[in-house]
Amino acid sequence: MRNKVFIYFKLFYGIKDKHESEVLALKEIQSLIGKKVKPIYNWFDILSIKPLNNFVNNSIRIQDYITHESCYGRVKGYFTSLPKILDISHLVKRLGYTQEIFLVAKNHNSIPLIKEIFPDGEINRNVFIIKNEDHILIRIITNQYFLEKSFYITKLSRNEDEIEKNIDYLINNLKNIYRIPASNSTRIGKRLEDYLASREEPSLYLNHYMHPYKGKFHPKMVRALLNYIYPNNKGLVMDNFAGSGTLLLEASLLGLDSVGIEINPLSVLMSNVKCNTLFIDINKIASSIEKYLNRVNKEICKFGESGYQKSLFSASQDLNLQIIKEFESTIPEKIKQGFKNDKSNIITQILIANEVIKEFKDEKIKDFLLLVLSGCISDMFRRTKLDLLEVLSKRLNKLYLRLFLFNELNKILKINIGRSKTFLLDARNFTEDKINIKKNSIDAIVNSPPYSTALDYIKNDEPQLEILNLYETNRNNLEENIIGNPRIIPNKKELLQEIENENGQWDIITNYGKYIILKIKKANRLKAALRTYKFYIDMHFSLKEMHKVMRKGAKAAIIIGNNHYKLNEDFVECKNDKAIEEMSMDIGFKLKESINREIEKTSRGYIRYESIIILEK
Repeated sequence: MRNKVFIYFKLFYGIKDKHESEVLALKEIQSLIGKKVKPIYNWFDILSIKPLNNFVNNSIRIQDYITHESCYGRVKGYFTSLPKILDISHLVKRLGYTQEIFLVAKNHNSIPLIKEIFPDGEINRNVFIIKNEDHILIRIITNQYFLEKSFYITKLSRNEDEIEKNIDYLINNLKNIYRIPASNSTRIGKRLEDYLASREEPSLYLNHYMHPYKGKFHPKMVRALLNYIYPNNKGLVMDNFAGSGTLLLEASLLGLDSVGIEINPLSVLMSNVKCNTLFIDINKIASSIEKYLNRVNKEICKFGESGYQKSLFSASQDLNLQIIKEFESTIPEKIKQGFKNDKSNIITQILIANEVIKEFKDEKIKDFLLLVLSGCISDMFRRTKLDLLEVLSKRLNKLYLRLFLFNELNKILKINIGRSKTFLLDARNFTEDKINIKKNSIDAIVNSPPYSTALDYIKNDEPQLEILNLYETNRNNLEENIIGNPRIIPNKKELLQEIENENGQWDIITNYGKYIILKIKKANRLKAALRTYKFYIDMHFSLKEMHKVMRKGAKAAIIIGNNHYKLNEDFVECKNDKAIEEMSMDIGFKLKESINREIEKTSRGYIRYESIIILEK
């Protein structure tokens, strides 16, 4: 057993929920490593026995690194042994809940050994080596650590030089763990090393922060679920409720290709920009930003001097001015009223900035600039004393620095980025469209459908959708077609007749769904009953579409919450997870398991639990 190795997985110390450390972290490790692992409840138990006890002494003190900032909760990590030395690159690059991996083997020549177990590793950057007479211990920092902690680098870095300097600080912090951090309340002299000691779990790192969006996935959980249901290094994965593109970006960072389906045009833009900007040359982004800001500044200054009367671009393009003026007149008054400081014609300035974007030829650059402008609208809506050029410049600089940071980090991480494309389609009917999603082509799906009383996504994005004219169809059609829209229940009379006559689409609802709909209706909560009925109909067709495109044996992870309705004097749980499980099995899925987690979405507890339903075709 000369080549036998021992491997230990240290979990992130910021993990907040028991199900993450004891369920999701365990499942992703076991799926990726291909064998069962054992939990570590206290690092002392492991450090006191072979082989780690070989490194517990005053000169080495591996215990300081392993126990430093240990995970909350009962489980601190996991361990196992391997019969021989293997390439564990996929573990380093993919694991979401593991911060560090410690590997112990019989003494070897360290450089060839590193090349064997982690070819992309860089000694004293993401790989650290400790030797004694008989053994070698290799400490490897996962990609997730660098990605997640990059959040603090962007928080403190004002330019490219500071980013490069702070990356060095980030690496040095992995070696120098003895520094006592300043208090979180400290405002002066707060340093990167202080922030790195925080127990929060940043979720808006790198491209995950591109545009405001409510109801986001948590990237770490998405990564772990994808690792669990699809541990392969190549493949095509999907989120057919793409939202802001969290799953798609995480898939790209795992080296997997992905496809998104989304009905909200702003979400389509968001998802595509997050993934596509990973491929654009950083120098091209920098020069495009400079060119764009100069043009916008010049044309807004011209407009300030002359209004609509003189040229915006050139005499031959005066028609653009007329188009801007005519389009502005069509923007709803309630949107205009949201800009309290519109004495400076903010909406007109935004329309000018939007017109300038059309001059760029590269579609990916145009989309990037359009999303940034949309974010500016979100920042400025219902806020006073904000200047468009200032907001635009700050947002462009902030996003550019995040892209620059990723480019610098990837020199260490060496991620082979996966390709992604999100389509503007309806999750209930996308296989009939002429797009490149073939039947039996998807290797895995991770999604989080809107709940039966979802966030009002259109209302949240309304200023951007209206001012940038992003509606592909008219607004009413979009609002009616968004699943779970809390303001609209289309076909109320028709749906009620189906429930009362038990015909039409009522037949596709399974036993539990029928039971809870009738129970809600009986308690005189008609709107809630109709909304629940419509939600289950929509989910039935969405599940059928998922089933069509998945390969045989492929898995899907669906994150869904249960609603609580007040019926008479009691709160009654509407088990959306149970209804979806029943519908899935009717369609032809196998139910593999259901993972439950407690949450508190509102003070009154309307959504108290989320379930992760694992299905297999």
